[in-house]
Amino acid sequence: MKLNLGCGSNKLEGYVNVDKYDTYKPDIVHDLEKFPYPFKDNSVSHILLSHVLEHLGQNPDVFNSIIKELYRICSNKALIDIRVPHPRHDDFLSDPTHVRPITLMTLHLYDKNQNLRWEKERAANTPLALIHNVNFVIKKVENRLDNKYITLIENGTVKKEELNDLVLKYNNVVKEMKIIWEVIK
Repeated sequence: MKLNLGCGSNKLEGYVNVDKYDTYKPDIVHDLEKFPYPFKDNSVSHILLSHVLEHLGQNPDVFNSIIKELYRICSNKALIDIRVPHPRHDDFLSDPTHVRPITLMTLHLYDKNQNLRWEKERAANTPLALIHNVNFVIKKVENRLDNKYITLIENGTVKKEELNDLVLKYNNVVKEMKIIWEVIK
């Protein structure tokens, strides 16, 4: 089964489209901050969370429950396609319904091997994968640049090699992050 969680008006063929609101007539109306989700254990092979995760779990306990619920319903090797506004882009900063930035480090907190490395190093990172008995691995990351930077690269004003420095120094360079997260059981 493939899920499109928080689908809004973006209902997809071949997916079970789920949303909190009945406005766009999803296949299933369900609030993703209410548990359990209406799916069996290990029944999902793919989840799309397109501009959804940053709206969920303002309370850390609720956010961790969402992660545990995703883990419960996913099968081994299931892929979760996460698309979020970059936390340093105005698209994230300006929306009052965005309750939490989603970063690569946020997602690494749910990686058991990473947690074990941090424990060995006595790092201060919270080992959420070990605490909540979940395991997700980041498989792929794509950054979609803001149009201004696409133009600057196309006309040669900015070199691709300079991009990482710009992303670290400035807001509004990366507009959106696409992260593929794999479930490991």
